[in-house]
Amino acid sequence: MISYPQKSESVEVFESEHNYLIGGISSILSTMEDSKSYNLRPPVGPPTEYPTLSSEELDMLKRTAYGQLLGKDSAYSHIKLLEDRLEPINVDMPNSQSLNGKSIWAIDGSNKSLDYSAFHVLLSRASIVEFFYSKENQDSYHSISQIDRSGICMIDRNIFKDDIHLFGKTQRNLQQKKESSWIDILESKDPLIVSFDPATTDKKPSSHAQGWCVKIMHTLELMALSRIPKEKSGIVIRDGPLLPVAATMKDTQRAMGGVLNWENKILICVSKRIQESTLFVEFLTNPQNEKHMEFYFPDQKISRKILEKHPADYLLLPKILEPGQRTPLIEAVPKNRAPIVKKKPELAPVSCYYMRRRAPHSVIRIEFPKKYFLEYPDYLEWAISCIAWQHELGKKVPQVQEFADMKCQLKSEIRILQKIAKGELHRKGLETLEVYE
Repeated sequence: MISYPQKSESVEVFESEHNYLIGGISSILSTMEDSKSYNLRPPVGPPTEYPTLSSEELDMLKRTAYGQLLGKDSAYSHIKLLEDRLEPINVDMPNSQSLNGKSIWAIDGSNKSLDYSAFHVLLSRASIVEFFYSKENQDSYHSISQIDRSGICMIDRNIFKDDIHLFGKTQRNLQQKKESSWIDILESKDPLIVSFDPATTDKKPSSHAQGWCVKIMHTLELMALSRIPKEKSGIVIRDGPLLPVAATMKDTQRAMGGVLNWENKILICVSKRIQESTLFVEFLTNPQNEKHMEFYFPDQKISRKILEKHPADYLLLPKILEPGQRTPLIEAVPKNRAPIVKKKPELAPVSCYYMRRRAPHSVIRIEFPKKYFLEYPDYLEWAISCIAWQHELGKKVPQVQEFADMKCQLKSEIRILQKIAKGELHRKGLETLEVYE
């Protein structure tokens, strides 16, 4: 049984974060020029003193976390079977004694941009949910916290008065600094100010705004790892890939380096987005693995050419897995994150798929650092069994992860900020800057 905390700590956190998120953007919007002054100014385009996304970053965001949507290049620089078997493996459920005194956390993020022709409002959030399991009575078995950040992506610098310089001080002239840490920047709760570079390959301002939202969200999810209590033991589930594609490599190495030093808990990344995953397709179509194709599809005359026509793994997995089974563990290093693994080989992602016992038999992808496979095999096996059990309680993903997803949504904040922006534009006579979707 899970009991909810009293209205004290968790609710106060929600209220303060909510008020901060709304208040920060409201303060920036209040610095907009009125229509008369704005229309008298000569066109100058976006500001150059604030950070922008590069063409490479925008291209990365168009690619999936687990496979390629663009081009014919493979997604992985290295794929290797780690277990000495190809047969799917039955996953047992954990017993109650093994859960006693343990916590299962989930970290999930969401983001949203509100688009106007001269600027875009950026909202990102990471939520942390904890389920604590104990045979003893506790005051609370459940806690929630959030990390929220907001900002503005400026398309036309003329839209704001000089008062805008009171905001975004930590990002100003950031482009001139190499190896900047966005974790350090986002430790400040001040609203961000970023810009748009029309010289990139993608010239749509909305693509840049969405790119900033994802970059901030992925960084917040990495920051959330450091908010897990050190004294508690258990499993941390984070949504998405082990090495997020939009966070900088410096921030990923920093956050994941801390994870590798955990002594009483491990990180398991879980995703339901297997429509984007090409792990098994690439594994089986490797010229060295032709015998593996015959193992999974005996006497079916399956060839590399046929398998390469499959866009992702989700078409193959129902032919390989039975409910309650997982695939063998495969080490697979994405090309876009290979430099991280080169510096820290123990961070090489190891993956498998698990099919839910109960209908609907949804499949999730499980991913974790190779260090666990090498150094903590028993703890890893128990953690995978807990993920499977939580997936049975949930539907599309583990139950605690579903709850974290629900708590990271930004719908109410979006509605409020849309009304605030509309009112401010109307008050300044700038209604024509609204973008109608």
